[in-house]
Amino acid sequence: MNIRSYSQSDRHACLEILKSNTPEFFIPTDCDGYATFLDHLPGPYFVLEQFGQIAACGGWALDTAGVADLTWGMVRRKFHRRGLGRELLRFRLNAIRNDGRATLVRVRTAQLVQGFFVGEGFSVVDVVLNGFGAGLDKVTMEAVLPPNHALQRTAASHARSNRRAS
Repeated sequence: MNIRSYSQSDRHACLEILKSNTPEFFIPTDCDGYATFLDHLPGPYFVLEQFGQIAACGGWALDTAGVADLTWGMVRRKFHRRGLGRELLRFRLNAIRNDGRATLVRVRTAQLVQGFFVGEGFSVVDVVLNGFGAGLDKVTMEAVLPPNHALQRTAASHARSNRRAS
């Protein structure tokens, strides 16, 4: 597994990841907004390479209040439930912490993945029914960014759990 910074040559693969998750997690019109986002990144954006291809992507941007917003995080549909999203999320949280300008992280996501973020320490602060489209509620969640040693402890604990489950 390799996580690296996004480059324009990754654009097509990232758009394909979005399409693989539509319409379950994204609405069809999200493609245009995501393409524009990729052309004008507001902050760091990363790709996760696994299985010989780009399997996940996501980034973050700092808002004017000093809150780090997670941006367009997603895993190619056929690779869901393999821990790739968790690895990419933890990578982004570490990047935000190392940047040093934010201590609060926010994500706007659909109710379908709300439980994933709860498991990673996020709390729901707002819900807009059908906020992303029919059947896709907009759930705003926040987490206080823990010190780096706490993230490393969490990742190490997760790795031990995975070894026991294997």
